[in-house]
Amino acid sequence: MTTPPESSEAYDKKYFISDSDAELARLVEQERALTRALGGLLPEQSDQVAFVEPLQRVLDAACGSGGWAIHLAQTYPHLQVMGFDIDANMISYATTQAIAGKLENASFQVMNALLPLDYPDNFFDLVNARFLSVIGQTAWPQVLQELFRVTRPGGFIRLTEAEDNSVTTSPAFERMEVIVLNAFRRGGFTFSATGRSTAIPPKLPFFLRNVGCQHIRHHASIVDWSVGTTAHASVAQDFKMFFRLLQPFLIAVGATAEEEIEQLHRDIEIELLADDFCAFWTFYTVLGQKPC
Repeated sequence: MTTPPESSEAYDKKYFISDSDAELARLVEQERALTRALGGLLPEQSDQVAFVEPLQRVLDAACGSGGWAIHLAQTYPHLQVMGFDIDANMISYATTQAIAGKLENASFQVMNALLPLDYPDNFFDLVNARFLSVIGQTAWPQVLQELFRVTRPGGFIRLTEAEDNSVTTSPAFERMEVIVLNAFRRGGFTFSATGRSTAIPPKLPFFLRNVGCQHIRHHASIVDWSVGTTAHASVAQDFKMFFRLLQPFLIAVGATAEEEIEQLHRDIEIELLADDFCAFWTFYTVLGQKPC
């Protein structure tokens, strides 16, 4: 194992994938696949219409390509849906999609989740934030405090995170996940002391309680992307792209060497197509309400 270089510092304040164009393409496809596989925009709600009907303003924090926000604005025209992301390329794409879809109720802007948000206090009925693990371990309390500030009394904060990456029967995939989790630990993106997991999902209720949320609810969704399932092709492609885009970060923090990871890419390509390949990907959503 190589020695962790000081360059890991370069990754603790920004997203750990530097190729914005390729990451945009990946996130666009991931959003479509996951919304479909998870059962809709708000799978934790047994009656989504009843939950959404009284809402007026919704914020999608760190919205990426804007897919979730745009889909929500299309499905529920009475909502004013706003999204922000630090990546100007992502916001440009989201804005273009909203204009193309003639969605006057969807808007996007460039903003950094690690800084004070340019929204009034007590403004949003629902604040949605998915896959915030990229902000880094130390940033969670301040980010959640700011999301709480812009949520109106009686409004909701909704957090969704994946359980590490995925559980599969592929030896190469499993080895890659060990490397990725170790790199995330070295980069300061997890709460695990050993690097065996991110330990982020069980922290979500803790974060919501600490900022003052109440009536906290949990929901788990499992995506089966085994060979033969409808999700297999799209999720497999997403992971393969993710591992490729993550490669510079994995090497920079000393979690692997180029020779090892190139061999793993080749093995994963083969093993994910095996007739007996099986895989689950688990997602956790935690919903908290701001006291009235």
